[in-house]
Amino acid sequence: MVLQVSAARMSNTGGLSHKMPVVPEELLSTLRQEVFALQNRRKELLARLEETNTSLVEVQTLLTRKTSQAHTVQNLLAPVSRLPDEVLLAIFEEAVRSQEQGQVTRTEIAISYTSHHWRQVTVNAPRLWNSLCIRAEVPIAMLQIYLSRSANIPLTIEFRERETAWPGADKRSMAHLGSALDAILPSVTRWRRIVVLHRSYPYFTHVFRELRKAAPLKMLQSISMKSPGVCGPCPLLLGDSAPALESLEVEDMPLPPPVTQTFDAARYSVAGLTTLRLRVRGMRAGSSHAATDPSAFRALINSAPMLSALEIYGQPINFGQERANEEDVLSLEIPRLRTLVLHPGTQHPHDLRHFISVIKAPTLRHFELVYPDNTPPGQDVSDLLFDPFPLTRFPSVETVRLHNAVHADTVAAFMNAFPVAARIKLGSTDASYLFENPTFSSTCSPWTPSHIQHLTVISPLHNTLLQMYEWLLSAASQGHRLPIITLEGPIRAIDCPEFLTQSVKLASCTEVRLCGIDLSMLDRSLIARV
Repeated sequence: MVLQVSAARMSNTGGLSHKMPVVPEELLSTLRQEVFALQNRRKELLARLEETNTSLVEVQTLLTRKTSQAHTVQNLLAPVSRLPDEVLLAIFEEAVRSQEQGQVTRTEIAISYTSHHWRQVTVNAPRLWNSLCIRAEVPIAMLQIYLSRSANIPLTIEFRERETAWPGADKRSMAHLGSALDAILPSVTRWRRIVVLHRSYPYFTHVFRELRKAAPLKMLQSISMKSPGVCGPCPLLLGDSAPALESLEVEDMPLPPPVTQTFDAARYSVAGLTTLRLRVRGMRAGSSHAATDPSAFRALINSAPMLSALEIYGQPINFGQERANEEDVLSLEIPRLRTLVLHPGTQHPHDLRHFISVIKAPTLRHFELVYPDNTPPGQDVSDLLFDPFPLTRFPSVETVRLHNAVHADTVAAFMNAFPVAARIKLGSTDASYLFENPTFSSTCSPWTPSHIQHLTVISPLHNTLLQMYEWLLSAASQGHRLPIITLEGPIRAIDCPEFLTQSVKLASCTEVRLCGIDLSMLDRSLIARV
C-alpha cells in the first residue's frame, strides 16, 4: 500500500524526488570545538575585564588620593599656608564680620569648602558660626549646624524676609518661622543680639510673642527692628524678659503708645537701656505711619534711666501737637545722656528746634548735627544751644561734629555754645565759615589751637587748607600746642594737586592724618606735576 502511495506521489510530481543533504560528522565535531573554544575565550575575557575593572577602581582611588595629596602640597607651598592657624582664623573672622548682612551665601560656608585645612580651622572655630539667619531660603538643618558649631558662645539671631517678594512669600515665611523657632528657642539663653527685618507685621508680633513665652533672655544686649511696610508699633519685650538689654534700634516703625489694654511703658524691659537709635528713611514728619507720638517717646525715655546715647535719623518723632502747645510742654530730662546724634535728613526739619529746646542733658559729652550736602546750610539752631544766653545748654560737650550746620553769622555762636570742645569735626562749608571768621583766629576765641586736641575736616577746599596753615603758623609763633589734623575724603580729582601742596604744608607744622582719601589719585597728581 505504501509503495502504491509513493508511486502515486512520484507520478504527480513528474517523477522527481527530494533527497536530504548528507552532513559529515566531522563538520559537527568541528563546530562543537569552535563553540567550546569561543566559550573559553569569553570566560577568559570576562575574567580579564573583572580584573581590569578591579584595577581601574584601585587606580581611580589612588589617583584621587594622590590628586588630593598634590593639592595639599600645592596649598602648603602657597604663602597663605605659612600663616599660623591663629592668624588664619583672625583673617577668617574679619571676612565673616565684614560680609553683607543677611546674604544667603555665607562667607564661613564658602571658606569651609575651600580646602581640608581651612575646613578644619573653620569648623572648629565657634566664633565663625555665632550668627544665625532665619529666612525661608535657609534650611532648618543649616540652623542646627550653626547651633552645633557655635558651641556655647553668645549668638546673633537675624530674622529676615526673602530677597525678592513673590505671591505667597509671607505665608511661607510664617510657616518656616514656626519650624525655625522650634529649632533655635532651646538656645535662647545664649542670644546676645536680635535683628528683625521684615515687611509683615504679623511676622513681627509672632516673633516677640514667642520670645515672651521663652525663658528669660539673660544675655540679650541689643535689639534692632526695621520694616518699611509695617503699619503697627514695634513690639517690645516686657518686664524682666531681657534684663541685660542695652541697645534698641527702631527703623521705619513707631514706638508703641505709652498705655494700651495690656501693658504700659513702665513695664518695658528697658530699665538698663543705654543706647536708643530711632530712624525714618525718606519720609516727612507727620506724614508717615512710622512717626512716633511724643508721649510714646517720652514714656520710653522715662523708662530708661540709664540712657547715655540717643541717635535720631530723619524725623521719626512727630512733635506737632507739642509744638502747638509750647507753653504747656515739659522739659525732657535725660540726666545720664552723654551722646546726642541728630541727622535730620533735610535742610528744614519740622521738629528739630522744638526737640533741642526741651531736652535737658547736663552731662552731654558728644554733640553731632549733620545736614545733607545741600546748599544752603541746614536750619539754624545755634540760638537754642543757650539756656538762656550766655549760659550754654550743653556746657560739658567735649566732642562736636557739625556738617552743613554753620552759617557765616553763626560761627561765634557755635564756638561759644561748646566752650570746652577738644575734638571737632567739620564739613567742608562749616570749616570754610569757621576759618574765614576773624573771631576764630583771635585770642578771645574759645576754640584756641592749644585747647583743641583733634580737628577733622571733611572734603576741605584748598582755600580752607591755606587758612588752616596760616592759623597753625600763628598759633606756633605764640607757643601754643598744635592739634592733630585729620583730612577726610572724598577729594575731587581736580583739587588733588592743590590738596597735596597744602597738606604737605600742614604736615610741616603738626601731625596730619588722611582718612578716606584715594592715595593713588594723589600719586597721579604728583607724577603729573613732576
